[in-house]
Amino acid sequence: MRREQLINDLSADLKPVRSPGRTRARAAIWLVIATVYSTIVILASGRLRDGALVNLLEYPWFAVETIVAGSAVLALTIAALRLSIPSPRNPLLRTLPALVIAALWIGFYVVGFWQPAHPVSTLGVRDHCVLQGLFFSFPSMALLLYYARGLMPLWPRATGALAGAAAGAIPAAWMQLACMYIPSHILTHHMATVVLLAVIGALVGPVALQRSHTVPRNRGRPIH
Repeated sequence: MRREQLINDLSADLKPVRSPGRTRARAAIWLVIATVYSTIVILASGRLRDGALVNLLEYPWFAVETIVAGSAVLALTIAALRLSIPSPRNPLLRTLPALVIAALWIGFYVVGFWQPAHPVSTLGVRDHCVLQGLFFSFPSMALLLYYARGLMPLWPRATGALAGAAAGAIPAAWMQLACMYIPSHILTHHMATVVLLAVIGALVGPVALQRSHTVPRNRGRPIH
């Protein structure tokens, strides 16, 4: 009877879950919402750099760099949600593809000190691009943390860091077209904002992703 009661106690607050272990729908919905939202606020805060879209055709490596930036957004989003699902695999290995793509994106600007993918210019400078990238990302980060919270994140700091980086990566990718193209500026302003949001996500993750579980009981006795 004690064993049966213990099983009932442990399973009393369990509820059916739709599509357990699947994150594609959440990732797709978040990407659409976050991208549309970021696009609106970026364009509302200033226009794109003159000729930015044409330059995607004129400079192939700049187009490749932009594709890698979009791939980093996608990879970080998927990694944040997949890490919210328990797995025997090492969490570092589960996030490694996203980290590699993000590092490749940053690598374009490091190499850009010697071989920039786009002509270096102050054209399109935004005086407050850091603040824009930071504050524009908070709503997207909050939504992604909400989606992750609906799963079972066992690594809240890592999940929060990935959520912050994914949210910050969208405005950073837009800044490729909206702000000036100087590799040092991009590293210290656009990429640094992504890193800062990852740190903020890691700090708020344990709080934002914590879920309180109540176990209703038929008997008024504590579980031992």
